[in-house]
Amino acid sequence: MTAAAIYARFSSELQDERSLGDQIELCRQYAQRNGWRVAGVYSDAATSGASMHNRPGLAALLESARAGDFQVVLTESLDRLSRDLEDIAGLYKRLRFSGLEIVTLADGSVNKMHVGLKGLMASIFLDDLAQKTKRGHIGRLNAGKLPGGKLYGYDVVLGDPGARRINPDEAAIVRRIFSEYAAGRSPREIVRDLNAERVPAPRGGLWNASTISGSVQRQNGIIQSRLYVGEIVYNRETMVKDPATGKRIHRVNPSSAWIVHPVPHLAIVTPEIFEAVGQRRQSLSQGPLTQRRRPKHLFSGRVQCGCCGHPLIVVRPGEVGCSGRLNKAVCENRSSTQIRKIEDRVLGVIAGELLTSEMVAAAVAAYKLERERLAAKRAKVKARAAHDLAGVEAKIARIVTAIETGGDVPSLAARLAQLEADRKAIQARTADAIPDNVLAVYPNAAQRFRRQVESLAASVNRRDARGDEARELIRELVSEIVVTPAPGRPTIEVRGDLAALFPARGIDGSGTRT
Repeated sequence: MTAAAIYARFSSELQDERSLGDQIELCRQYAQRNGWRVAGVYSDAATSGASMHNRPGLAALLESARAGDFQVVLTESLDRLSRDLEDIAGLYKRLRFSGLEIVTLADGSVNKMHVGLKGLMASIFLDDLAQKTKRGHIGRLNAGKLPGGKLYGYDVVLGDPGARRINPDEAAIVRRIFSEYAAGRSPREIVRDLNAERVPAPRGGLWNASTISGSVQRQNGIIQSRLYVGEIVYNRETMVKDPATGKRIHRVNPSSAWIVHPVPHLAIVTPEIFEAVGQRRQSLSQGPLTQRRRPKHLFSGRVQCGCCGHPLIVVRPGEVGCSGRLNKAVCENRSSTQIRKIEDRVLGVIAGELLTSEMVAAAVAAYKLERERLAAKRAKVKARAAHDLAGVEAKIARIVTAIETGGDVPSLAARLAQLEADRKAIQARTADAIPDNVLAVYPNAAQRFRRQVESLAASVNRRDARGDEARELIRELVSEIVVTPAPGRPTIEVRGDLAALFPARGIDGSGTRT
């Protein structure tokens, strides 16, 4: 008896009208009529056919094919296997090499002609779909609506796809960010205050400096978004799939291809403040962020001579000495100090300050407040979502009833599709919110805080994003390090503001000597 493997795929992007179950059942009936035994069922749910990457069901089918578990691959249509012309041709060659036959419900046994024609048609379909999607976006744009997702400062208008309205609370934060940046504050300084005040970030959690500054090349980030000044900029980027990896890649389009549409009712900041922010950013820009010069050492520019106040500079690899003596001959300090020893001692001072009972209590208190805030936010989001969901589901029920009683099916179906999208958006909003298991107090918060502090040196020595963040945080806490020669080893005075970590507690961390 011929053994057949069934393959089914459902693409949520293309809103395929048949479910996986429907496809599989139709294939089972076809196999039964032909006297075949179903050796296995393979499927991929909510997966695009534009690429063969990230499709575990198809990968498993190919592995079983190499093992000789079946002789026929049975699927509803050829585009269930792939819509990419290159992929479907390669798949056909691989299966034929293994002695397998591809059979579809639409065309029966597949040959080279099917592969060529059907593969070409499927590829053209994807291109046509992309063009139709783009035309739909432009139509929405011309109606003053956003073709993209949610943006900070705005609320989605349920039942009106693409429509947005200004969120007053978030808009106030946007204006504050523009105002403070134009006044000379850095994104890192701005987010430090926002996080200290527990202002929720756009995606929840803590603010990040890149959320404000964004990318120079891609022109994203809050201070670069022209929507805040009442302009939608469309077609700024193109998303393409790398054929080697299947991953989506951003490519910046030339400015001549951008489509700009005015939406003055969505303006949050004035053109004057937007222009001032742009001019300041341009004056500070020295190329892409990755090419900007970073401090070579943890405390570069922070270390001073205790005798004359001049900076300590590198005099030989790994050691610093007084620039006042070396460059200006105004200081008698001839000693040099190893950079690593200065860093280790300063980190020890910071760790010691952070591990005082008052600091630990402040950290736990801050943690507790944040957990309670997240719990309250979760409850608010769930209550609002439940209310909105009930309203949408009631509308869906009325439309279904109208369709059943002979209403105008095309118009009702279009409205039903909009409401279904609204329902999914509400459900996604609830799923993306803070998890339910938010405790009032984490039972081991103090111990966890102590462990984090004790691993401070290891954190700043990491060569990744977390290490960069740890170094920047330490540099912000330390304003000056004064090194004074003394018998045995130099004295080191650390000046800074550890109180910035927990400002609400009013802790004095202005200076410590070691």
